[in-house]
Amino acid sequence: MSSSNNDNDDNSEKRKISIYGLVRSEDRPIPLKSIKVDVQIFGYVAEVTSTLTYFNTEETPVEAVFTFPVDDGSAVFQFEAHIDGRHIVAEIQEREQAQLTYDDAVQSGKTAMLLKEDSSAGDIFSCMLGNLPAKTEASLVMKYVIELPQEPDGQLRFTLPTVLNPRHFSGVGGEVAAEGATYVPPSKVPYEFSLIATIKGYHKVTSVTSETISLNVHFEDNNKIAKVSLGEDFKFDHDLRFIVQYESPYSPQIVLEDGNPEADGLLKEDILMISFHPDLKEVAMATNGEYIFVIDRSGSMDGDRIANAKEALFLFLKSLPSNCYFNIISFGSQYSSLFSSGSKKYTRSRLTKAIRVQKLMNADMGGTEILKPLEYVFNNKPIPSHPRRVFILTDGQVGNTDAVIGLVRKESINTSTRVFTLGIGHGVSTALIDGIARNGGGKSEFITGKDRIQPKVISLLKRAMQPAITDISLDWDLPPGIIPVSIPTELPNIISAGERLTLFAVLQNVDKNASYAPSTVTLKGVRDGNAVSYTLVFTLCEADNINVSAPIHRLATKLQIKLLQDQEAESTAKRLQLFFFETIFYTNKKITPDFHVRRAHQRKTLLITVTIFLPPL
Repeated sequence: MSSSNNDNDDNSEKRKISIYGLVRSEDRPIPLKSIKVDVQIFGYVAEVTSTLTYFNTEETPVEAVFTFPVDDGSAVFQFEAHIDGRHIVAEIQEREQAQLTYDDAVQSGKTAMLLKEDSSAGDIFSCMLGNLPAKTEASLVMKYVIELPQEPDGQLRFTLPTVLNPRHFSGVGGEVAAEGATYVPPSKVPYEFSLIATIKGYHKVTSVTSETISLNVHFEDNNKIAKVSLGEDFKFDHDLRFIVQYESPYSPQIVLEDGNPEADGLLKEDILMISFHPDLKEVAMATNGEYIFVIDRSGSMDGDRIANAKEALFLFLKSLPSNCYFNIISFGSQYSSLFSSGSKKYTRSRLTKAIRVQKLMNADMGGTEILKPLEYVFNNKPIPSHPRRVFILTDGQVGNTDAVIGLVRKESINTSTRVFTLGIGHGVSTALIDGIARNGGGKSEFITGKDRIQPKVISLLKRAMQPAITDISLDWDLPPGIIPVSIPTELPNIISAGERLTLFAVLQNVDKNASYAPSTVTLKGVRDGNAVSYTLVFTLCEADNINVSAPIHRLATKLQIKLLQDQEAESTAKRLQLFFFETIFYTNKKITPDFHVRRAHQRKTLLITVTIFLPPL
């Protein structure tokens, strides 16, 4: 059995030569002068404002492309530029009109921006910047919000995206550039860098730490606030990452973000962000099941990546339950199976054979073609009384992300299969890794830098081997007349062990001047044949919780967009364009929640970006 895909190889090559940052023709970077990052973390949500200042050293105006990756779960809601006294801000136009507007502006000698999402990956955006004047600074400001991922031990992880810092790291055989970046030795990096973070928790902040850089941490208000700055110069040889530990990391939490009475549309509505963290620690591990490991052995996995993948695979194999079946699928441009006739009973001799193959694995199978091996997995009939669990280990960004996610979404339901993902290395496509896990009823983890592999493997296996919560429903106890509109409208089919479940709800008909009794929302489900429930209490209009940047509103919208994208992916339709909806909030277009969903389908082929020109101040 084998498969190849020349288009995918081409996409892989294109990805290798792309450069993050502000780059003119022939991949010539425009000099970066400074980076300033402000991070505001409230509970699980981070709002990031990044200002990057470049200087065009050329004697003539240039056209440049600003390319930046963002986490698949982040919502970019503002992008603007300050150039030669002009303030340029993104607004909304359709794809063809946006390109015409940009071309006309450039031909007229105006400075213009054209912002768009990469057509092959939902976690990469690019901005064409036309007519950057000679000998002129350009300050680019990007704002986004993101729900922070939670480590297996309950800690929250904040990572600075690649765009804010040309990514450099040490690989096997010396220092190498991260995929998609041009290597610059740390000692030669000329620009200034600063980061300030403010952390506010629902509970006390017990620590803020980093394994790679010294931090200055100052606690205020009885440790409910932590202010963080860098304690040393950043060496630019790794991602900037820090870990936040709250006093009660697994406690369910609820945030009520009031709408703005003076705004229009969704911004006017109150929105709840509800985070449940069901405790399933006491549930017994399964002793059966079918476990299939799909491991990426393409050329881009060379060096530390294939070494980490092999170590993770070894830990998986040694930790499987005794009464299970298993198989290993290796893939690149082609794919091969350890057991060609399907999964086999887990025995000592077969484990020995698997480990022998694991030790000999190299990144020598060409490009990254993941669709065919997954089709092979799903085409094999499940083994009766042995629930199928698939684990994908990859660094990959593929050109057919929608098709892969659509296949997983469809077949995981049809075959009662859960799919888990382990993203390996810097530059992993979060659109692919998170999208597969989200649609496969599984969980995603990432290994980068000096991360310990064992906790990630154990986390995924626990979620796979413990019975999940099913038959999930929400019960609301609200004041008369208050109507909740849940986002997503359809709840997930299952909740894995130890998984944080985040839901949103628009609360309609809230009277800002009224005094309300406490309200409740209860998550109900079935676990191992027994009914379980978790209740949260909140009070409407209890305090002035209006936030001008509306991070909860933006995350709720991003979640709904992702679900619509997933539905489109299942029928292999084109990807919905994200920035249109995210910019709605910024431009305060009048739109209702129901209308918003309808427009999502109507606008799925549009590019959502554009330009306005403001005169010098």
